Amino acid sequence: MDTKAKPFLSKNNPLKVELVNRESFSFRYLLPDYWFSWIIISLSFFLIYLPKPLRQLIGSSIGSFIKYSNTKRSHIVMTNLSLCFKSKTAVELKKIHNEYFKNLGNTIIDMPSLWWRSDKSLQNNCEIINEHYIDNELSKGKGVILLTPHTVSLDFGGRSISRYPIISIYKPFRNKLLNWFIGRSRSKDTDNSIVYPRDNLSFKKIIKALKTPIIFYYIGDEDLGEKNSEFANFFDETKSTLISITKIASLSKATVIPCINHYSSSKNKYITYIDQPLTKFPTGHLSDDAEIINRAFEKLINRNVEQYMWSLRLFQTRPNGQKYPYSK
Repeated sequence: MDTKAKPFLSKNNPLKVELVNRESFSFRYLLPDYWFSWIIISLSFFLIYLPKPLRQLIGSSIGSFIKYSNTKRSHIVMTNLSLCFKSKTAVELKKIHNEYFKNLGNTIIDMPSLWWRSDKSLQNNCEIINEHYIDNELSKGKGVILLTPHTVSLDFGGRSISRYPIISIYKPFRNKLLNWFIGRSRSKDTDNSIVYPRDNLSFKKIIKALKTPIIFYYIGDEDLGEKNSEFANFFDETKSTLISITKIASLSKATVIPCINHYSSSKNKYITYIDQPLTKFPTGHLSDDAEIINRAFEKLINRNVEQYMWSLRLFQTRPNGQKYPYSK
């Protein structure tokens, strides 16, 4: 049995990959091992029809439950905040910490809308700011690398740009049923997209595709070790920073445009903010490129600090043998 994860793709996709090669439903998902997952999936359908105030109440409660029950995750969040904002007081850090979990819970409750609703319906809940930066580059026949950090609402960012031809990456779930069910929503029938599992991705194909007017939606803020990384400042701490994007941009001549997604309570929408394209990038010096990438991320994250994904192990790779920061 082939257990290697496959891409999710729409019939019309940028690489013209046949549908037979996509991740698909398996009858083994009907076995008892998956029955609890089916209950969760069924309940998620009814969640999307609850009134917004009730969903927010449930979401905040879920966020609080995660904060108090998952002490390990809560510790990671506080550690990251303490390292990144060394001038802030303990009270200020705790406020961001609490707001993060509240936002996380609210987004968890909103996620089922991505799974069940049509793209047309979802676009009513999304907004893009500075979309012209993307359009300008694509109109020149160039590819665009949308460089984004993790936020709690990352998937809404991908959905907001669905009118474009898109290549992206996903991290497969261990639960095969949930991986199929959730993954298929990232590439709906009306899209022009292909979403590769990150362990089954051909960068050669992406580089070739980016020589044409398409978008590569790339999440580039994780700490994945020292390979393809450079140490650079991230807020007030040194971070192992991915510089794979440097090689891709250099070989494809694609334009790198930073962006971020967050929820706006005043607009009741998920906002994708597109920043100005990076200029003179790559520089030819990997350490300088890493600094540019992190400055771009900092600028975007500061638009709504509480919605960044602070529960990632951002500093697990340490320079010069420094102590692992997440030990209690």
